[in-house]
Amino acid sequence: MNSWSRRRKRIILSILIFIVVVLIGVPMFLLFYRAPTCFDVRQNGDEAGVDCGGSCQLLCTSDSLPLILKGDPRVLTLATSTYQVVALVENSNSTAEIPRAGYIIKVYDASSAVPVKVFEGEVYVPRGDTSVVFDGPFVLEAGVVPVRATLGWKEPTIVWNQNSLSSPELRVVEPVFSRLETSPRLEATVENPTLGSVSNIDLTVLVSDTSGNIFAASRTFVDELRPGERNKVIFTWPRSFEQEPVGIEILIRVLPDRSYIR
Repeated sequence: MNSWSRRRKRIILSILIFIVVVLIGVPMFLLFYRAPTCFDVRQNGDEAGVDCGGSCQLLCTSDSLPLILKGDPRVLTLATSTYQVVALVENSNSTAEIPRAGYIIKVYDASSAVPVKVFEGEVYVPRGDTSVVFDGPFVLEAGVVPVRATLGWKEPTIVWNQNSLSSPELRVVEPVFSRLETSPRLEATVENPTLGSVSNIDLTVLVSDTSGNIFAASRTFVDELRPGERNKVIFTWPRSFEQEPVGIEILIRVLPDRSYIR
């Protein structure tokens, strides 16, 4: 009888302890537990790093390929004492883009180690493509002739966003030059062969000589192209070229929204 009494007491005590644990432990767990997110500044869930990789929108820097600058930035003469700078940037990451990559461009003349002009800006870098950093026009004092430029990135702004959506396949056809002897004008047609509308289309033309060196550039913008629509685009320059335009490359970049236009 005593043995059974002790067993019964132990059972009752165990039940009471279980009830206390449930009544206290479960609310405490619910109070302090936080499900893994991509914004909790810790590596958890399926993340490959802190708040990056896995199902998070951000791609870990360690998993990304660096941006490649294709040659030195080019300083282009637009008019007397007026210039532009263009640089080609290649993103080899086929599923990652940078929404706003901050950059610094420094322009130098032949005799000074101190830049004669400094630009700071930001650019949208699409995934798996070559894009253009285009700055200017800018005016320098008479007698100051820029000969080279450098481009550097603001590292905190190099934030990779994963994006596996297909990009619209726009086409540029029928480029034709006119008025080469006075103020050159290039007309072309951009067309949207897809089944969806495409907005915020940025177009940059690069003009090169017989050696493939870029000596002129211009930009334009198309608000929207509906499915199957064709639209004429025009690029202009204020004075005649000093070289014969042999190569024409028109780069298309679909911007996320109009805030990127400047």
